[in-house]
Amino acid sequence: MFGTRTGRMGEGQLDTGPAVTPAADSAEAALALSEARLRRVQRIGLVGGFEIDLESGINHRSGEYMALQGGDAEAAIESHEDWVRRLHPDDREAAERRFLEAVSPTSGITDYAQEYRIVTPDGEIRWISARAEIERAADGRALRMVGAHVDITMLKATEAALERSRAELSDLLATLDLATVMARDIDGTIQFWSRGCERLFGWTADEARGRMARELLGTVFPVPFGEVEATLLREGEWIGDLINHRRDGTPMVLATRKVLRRDAAGAPVAVMESFDDVTALRQAQAALEALNHGLERRIAEEVARREAAQARGAHADRMQALGELAGGMAHDMRNILQVVGSAASMIAEEVDDPSRVLAMVDALRATVERGDAVASRLLAFARRAELSAGPVAPAALLGELRDLLDRTLGRACTCEVAVAPGLPPLLADRRQLEAALVNLAVNARDAMPDGGAILLAAEAETIAAGDAPPCELAPGRYIRLDVIDQGQGMDAATLARVTEPFFTTKPPGEGTGLGLSMAKGFAEQSGGGLAIRSAPGQGTTVSLWFPLAAEDAAGH
Repeated sequence: MFGTRTGRMGEGQLDTGPAVTPAADSAEAALALSEARLRRVQRIGLVGGFEIDLESGINHRSGEYMALQGGDAEAAIESHEDWVRRLHPDDREAAERRFLEAVSPTSGITDYAQEYRIVTPDGEIRWISARAEIERAADGRALRMVGAHVDITMLKATEAALERSRAELSDLLATLDLATVMARDIDGTIQFWSRGCERLFGWTADEARGRMARELLGTVFPVPFGEVEATLLREGEWIGDLINHRRDGTPMVLATRKVLRRDAAGAPVAVMESFDDVTALRQAQAALEALNHGLERRIAEEVARREAAQARGAHADRMQALGELAGGMAHDMRNILQVVGSAASMIAEEVDDPSRVLAMVDALRATVERGDAVASRLLAFARRAELSAGPVAPAALLGELRDLLDRTLGRACTCEVAVAPGLPPLLADRRQLEAALVNLAVNARDAMPDGGAILLAAEAETIAAGDAPPCELAPGRYIRLDVIDQGQGMDAATLARVTEPFFTTKPPGEGTGLGLSMAKGFAEQSGGGLAIRSAPGQGTTVSLWFPLAAEDAAGH
């Protein structure tokens, strides 16, 4: 069995036995075949045989035994210390002590078994199960141990994995029991009621099992119950909020998930339901929605109030500009009326001279036409209308405004116009544009208390992709209108805020602070923009950009 057959003979000595006969040959062949079969079974079963002469300490190891220990598959003779050295350091003391106790004269043990780990020469750790019979003398001395080693490494790994699975399953079951989970039949009868459900609802598992779930909990569904069940059967799951009641009748909002279980044939057999108390969350969400609704209402009211204030401010600015215009108009109309009165007196004195009377009539007619033009421009400026964009010729617009402003800004200020030749029409609401330019001109006059020149300029400008314009302008072709004064200018802090609604540097009662903000809004609403350049002592330039009218923008 062990490759070296021994009896009471010396170490390694073979017993040749009696003279060989044909019958002996047959027996030896049969024995060799039997041993070959046994070794094969041992290799397959990871089993190795050993025999220990306990009086001499000689250990006979089979080839299979040595292979299990990580060595060559050759029979060998070892010492007890060779075995001890292979033991895992953590098992060495206990394994050796158990062996020595088993073979002691006083133990009386004849069946020996233990499990321990060994470390192979290449560092692999293997589990070994050792089982053996101990032969003893009449006085109890242990004479010989014959047994087998079995490699149970895979068995230990399987047991460890099984133990981990059991632990995980135990944890899972404990967690499931702690969670708020219920299982019911398809008809609604409760079959499982976790400890979490006991804590949440107040009924014990014994009290809940066998009861109809929706009746026990007084469930209020967001949609008809039949629709919930139909969705569950169709999709295998339903998620939503349910109102359920505790044992004391307290209602709760529960985020609920229902999962359908089917048997091997696909038939529905049970429903698992999990609950999460979201009562406080839903109340907070409702309060937040109410707060948001109230906030939206208050914002709308505030926006309306500010828009009304802006409208009032715009009207005030318009009235202020009208007042400025009216003062100049009144002076101009007085001059016109003086001309009319003087002509009428001269006509009365020259009634006998038809040629002089006709000359005076022509002068009167020209004066009346001049007055009518002044009045028409004043009425056009004062007329209120919705924003209606159309083509506006820059040269004609600025020329007419110069005539209007020359009579209204006072003698200390002059108005000049510089228009690049051949400018195409821009696209804007003419009346709004006139009002914006008049307001800017009045601001320019106020910035020059000692008088000076105000320049109205116009030129074409193209914004290309990648350019950095002074205000937000999309790439395209524009007409830029400039209102330039030689006034006091503004510092950086004032310039940064000058377009804010209601910001003004004028004394109380002399300005609303809406002129520039409205001009900016009007220009941006028209598809252009507004920018201001200014510095203390260097005057101010307000630039307005407006897109070209459609036919000119297209290049026609």
